[in-house]
Amino acid sequence: MAEMTEGRWGAVELAVTREDIRAAASWRMREARHAVIVHLGGPMRQLETELDGVAARPGPPAAGDIWVVPAGRSYASQARGGTIRYGVLYFDPESLSALPGSDGRIAPRFAHRDEFLYRAVERLAELIGRNDDVSELLGASLGQALSLHLVQRYRAEETAPGPRGPLLSGPARERLQEHVHARLGDRITLDDLADIAGMSTHNLLVAFRQAFGTTPAQYVIAQRLRRVRWLLANSAQDITAIALETGFASHSHLTTAFRRHIGLTPRDFRRRWREDA
Repeated sequence: MAEMTEGRWGAVELAVTREDIRAAASWRMREARHAVIVHLGGPMRQLETELDGVAARPGPPAAGDIWVVPAGRSYASQARGGTIRYGVLYFDPESLSALPGSDGRIAPRFAHRDEFLYRAVERLAELIGRNDDVSELLGASLGQALSLHLVQRYRAEETAPGPRGPLLSGPARERLQEHVHARLGDRITLDDLADIAGMSTHNLLVAFRQAFGTTPAQYVIAQRLRRVRWLLANSAQDITAIALETGFASHSHLTTAFRRHIGLTPRDFRRRWREDA
């Protein structure tokens, strides 16, 4: 059973849904608009997603994790958990192309953390159904800020004409994901990843960026921090134990990385998540 509310501010539209997924739920999407899916809260024990038929199994999300689905791309997911709440932001590519430095294209992201986008969506959700002039002005301002943020943060990189270089097959991509997710607490080397993909390390670096939009090192740290966020939100483990379980050398090592990437300390993230819950 799902309950949905919707609002629109200029070229930006937001749909917020509360849904019981104790029985497995599945969603599919292929839009002419860009879509940004934001997990706003609620327990999710299993999650599998795919983009254009390529699977990703990042594990359960924490509130604030986002998925960026460019216009025209096919997205599908399956999940199981409790009662969850999520928002989907829609952006018109033509409207984005009118912004400075934008051609209207954006790059996909899976299970990415974006604190600004998360908080802005929560604020927009509060404005749905409010028709007073102040609420409409605030919604329009947030919609414009989100459009600029999307263009700056998720703009698709230009690719040079000619051969694209080595590419990862779908199975190779899945093997790499499974290896990383199963060994977040262990040392993960570029040589190991290259062996799994059946490539030289040089070719893997090129192919990995084509497939994931990031480097292997950046991908590993992002997945470690995702696991940290989930443990902070869903367990009573102390932060030092979480750090060691997810591949960080110490409490301070985790805190430094967490603050740099998330903008909060692990302690503050846990406190804020509990307050939001």
